[in-house]
Amino acid sequence: MSDKLDGELFRRLAALERRVNKLEYSMHEFDTVIDPQGWIGEAFEKQEEYLDGKFAEIDRRFDSIDAKLNAILERLTGVNNSE
Repeated sequence: MSDKLDGELFRRLAALERRVNKLEYSMHEFDTVIDPQGWIGEAFEKQEEYLDGKFAEIDRRFDSIDAKLNAILERLTGVNNSE
């Protein structure tokens, strides 16, 4: 009886291994069909770099405007806002 149970477990394990291998192969095929050369991922990276640069530029402009406004307010009121 134990040999029969061992044989059944072995067959189930082998079937499970075949299914996992098939899924892994299918995922690899899916990746190569959807993004064969990695261009989509690269495009997102380029877009992210571009947007990061734009946000940094906007931050610099706001810092500049803030400094100018502080200078104007200090000049008008005589109170230093940065203290």
